[in-house]
Amino acid sequence: MPGQKEEGLRFGIPGRYNGPERKNEAPLSDSPPYPEPPESGVVHCVCPHDCADTCSALAHVEQGRLVRLEGNPDHPVTQGFLCRKLSPAPRRVVGEERLLHPLRRTGPKGSGRFERISWTEAVGTIVSNWKAIVAEAGPRAILPFFGSGTEGLVQGEISGKRFFNRLGTLQLIRTICTRAGRTGYRYTMGTNVGADPTAIGKAGLVVAWGVNSASTHIHQHPFFRQAEKNGAKFVVVNPLKVRGAEKADLFLRPRPAGDGALALGMMNVIVAEGLHDKAFVERFTLGFDKLAERLKDYPPERVSELTDIPVDDIRAFARLYAANPASFVFVGPGCQRQTNGGMTLRTLACLPALTGALQHEGGGVYFPTSTVFPVDFHGLTGEDLRPNPAAGYNMIHLGDMLAAPRTKSLYVCMGNPASVLYDQNKLRRGLLREDLFTVVHEIHLTDTARFADIVLPSTMSLEHPDILFSYYHPSLLLNRQALKPRGEARSNLEVFNALARGMGFEDACFRRDAWRIIEEVLAMESPAIRHITMDELLDKGWAEARFEDAAACVAKGRFPTPSGKVEFECRRMAEEGLDPLPVYNPAKESREGSPEVFADFPLHFITPSAHAIHNSNYGAEESWVPEEKVPTLLIHPDDAAPRGIRDGDPARVFNRRGECRLKARVTDATRPGVVASTGQWWDSRYEGGCNPNHTTPDLAADMGGGSSFNSNLVQVENLRRP
Repeated sequence: MPGQKEEGLRFGIPGRYNGPERKNEAPLSDSPPYPEPPESGVVHCVCPHDCADTCSALAHVEQGRLVRLEGNPDHPVTQGFLCRKLSPAPRRVVGEERLLHPLRRTGPKGSGRFERISWTEAVGTIVSNWKAIVAEAGPRAILPFFGSGTEGLVQGEISGKRFFNRLGTLQLIRTICTRAGRTGYRYTMGTNVGADPTAIGKAGLVVAWGVNSASTHIHQHPFFRQAEKNGAKFVVVNPLKVRGAEKADLFLRPRPAGDGALALGMMNVIVAEGLHDKAFVERFTLGFDKLAERLKDYPPERVSELTDIPVDDIRAFARLYAANPASFVFVGPGCQRQTNGGMTLRTLACLPALTGALQHEGGGVYFPTSTVFPVDFHGLTGEDLRPNPAAGYNMIHLGDMLAAPRTKSLYVCMGNPASVLYDQNKLRRGLLREDLFTVVHEIHLTDTARFADIVLPSTMSLEHPDILFSYYHPSLLLNRQALKPRGEARSNLEVFNALARGMGFEDACFRRDAWRIIEEVLAMESPAIRHITMDELLDKGWAEARFEDAAACVAKGRFPTPSGKVEFECRRMAEEGLDPLPVYNPAKESREGSPEVFADFPLHFITPSAHAIHNSNYGAEESWVPEEKVPTLLIHPDDAAPRGIRDGDPARVFNRRGECRLKARVTDATRPGVVASTGQWWDSRYEGGCNPNHTTPDLAADMGGGSSFNSNLVQVENLRRP
């Protein structure tokens, strides 16, 4: 299936596997005894969340209980502090809501009614069902679904893919987060590596484009403050008034999906006024003349109509950007979660090449994506074990896959698709199928787990060893086991090894524990990590990986594109049937892209991250932020008034896909024509049991099969009783 190979190469620059052949019994090494969880002491661990910060932490354990987590003061990015999302870990580990035993469904699907069973019975039930399914319909009738509940390589990446490759199922193509953007960015740059985010302090201009780092990326703020201290200008581009926007020298609020048009308008001004770096463009770029011709289609006056940004602000931003070539642009993932998201990032990636920002340390565009880490771990995921050719399915289309009778079973771990995926009414019709055998391995009884036939209790990250990478700072980090698992909780690796035994798989890899797989990672022959030793990781919890940023490409005189240059004109795109030049295409659901839909549903509905909730990880908990105590709809006074909506009123947000009910917060934090709901709580927190993803589309983006849930038009009405 197209895209499966690229998903396998998720981690970027290839590194050759130098460990044992997976199908024989050759040992990797005579492994020394590795540390067990202490009765009391301090243990190096890592925050497992899908967050670029990837904090190195210290777990303080007393008499087998976690009493405190703190940031590792010796890590150059963590710098001794953690965000508040992780700080309640001591309470969460022992929380009453944790799953501690395997469960079997006793009530209707979705009812949450289960009975306790043994691990032997749970594994036996799964194995017997799967053997029957494989015999009747083949292994591709079984679907794995992995979320990002842990970013650990052992528990989150390797163990599950090895098992499902050996079983011969479809593999999951993970597209939900940054797939569209990183595909488009790579067309321009040849790689997803861009500006060095730890060098922001040397920038003369910092642009926060579609990102709310105060809520999602707090360890970048010391570097922001360093830039501010050195006199850097600060620009915010966001339809929402995010934290820190009040301090910006310039704050622009484009309509959703208009970011690419804004970039084209900026480039129009820069080229028309001769503000581009002509020497850099001549030496390091391809297709400038054709780009300059294309830019004539995007004068500020037209771009103002496409973005709702005043003409003067477009010109001011373009001139400020050109006047500060040592510029750092931090692009968040939200603006590429549109049907035009790939072309948006492809266009934004052209900006620093036009002004020569790439030749400055810390200069260019930084787009947080897991492919930035300079090693490919694909060789450890067991494709050599497959009994059939590799094939995959796009995770955003899980609803369609479950609607197909050929799908007989679903296995979910580290994820909550009944909360985070799109067009939830369609998805849940599939989850309700009585003939769909569903297994969920989880820490809590999530929205998805309530639809399961078998629920398995999972360890938390503090209860198993793992190794993690950062897609922000180039670090490889060791997560030592700090605690013994509670109840009968088992890690992903333990469960997959048990299922492998039950299915009769005799491959040596299914007898390896986490420490042996960590040894396999460290045995990879890659320039980025081959200097890292287990002793170093055990001693300080992390080690620096070696990588090249965009400035290093300039120093070498070559970028990793086919032409060796930054490609304003990308001939590969032409060969693939795409426009080879940056262009603005309106979102499929938008004023220009679907005027007939816009007539009935005239509000853009976006769902950015909340300040207190990480994805859906803490979606069952009450926030510490007052405005996030209940699910809320941000609506501008200009949109609230004609609908008779006052602050605090119950509001219904709806379109043809579904609806959700939210508490209205009338505010200028959002711009007119745009409504927003931050965070992702579980069903029980919403009146009526429906979250915003009952309205979002499962449309694929223009590149890479990425998600486009922000291309979403809705209407809002007041539910206040007379």
